[in-house]
Amino acid sequence: MATDQRSIFVAYAYTLYDRRDYRKVFTSLEKAFGVKFIFADEKITNMHIMQKIISYIQAADFSIYDISGWNPNVTLELGIGMMSQKDWYILVNPDKTPNQEVPSDIKGIDRIQYTSFSDLEDRLAALLSQRYSKVERQSLDQYIESLQATVVELLAGNPGLTMADISKFLQLNLQLTQAVVLPLAAAGKIESRGIKRWTKYYIQGQAPDPA
Repeated sequence: MATDQRSIFVAYAYTLYDRRDYRKVFTSLEKAFGVKFIFADEKITNMHIMQKIISYIQAADFSIYDISGWNPNVTLELGIGMMSQKDWYILVNPDKTPNQEVPSDIKGIDRIQYTSFSDLEDRLAALLSQRYSKVERQSLDQYIESLQATVVELLAGNPGLTMADISKFLQLNLQLTQAVVLPLAAAGKIESRGIKRWTKYYIQGQAPDPA
């Protein structure tokens, strides 16, 4: 499995929380930081479960182990993570943990403690901020402008592309591609030759003379 420097493996006891409520925290952080949290049950493979866990840990940038409730499976996965060459972090909710304490053999290890999902999100965001910068969110206008700049650059090196050609390059449907390209023509930055779907586009001043 190829290493993805923006993937993070997460282990936790699936019976401890409602799946949707717990993972909603991670979904929110994925959007903010441009990362991907990997949970072992999200991907179906033909590998043995422990082989799959090991592959996720090795491929991830780092791993997070929520030991709340001191689940045996998470304990085992934590042990694998501690033996790996990757960074790892411990989460714990004392309200979900017997005696509100972790076992003595890891008591001295730094851990991220939380008591609510909002608390968990804040603390994970602080962790991610140390490793990644937040993804800058583009406005719709900025997004269109960046696509238009790409189209101009594309036509400069490949004059005479059709709308379908440009659509394939941008990986957008034809309607969205038209919304990007046609304003460039209206603004005089590009020009066209031909009719309907056979129309070809060029940088302004580079189109061949009409027949």
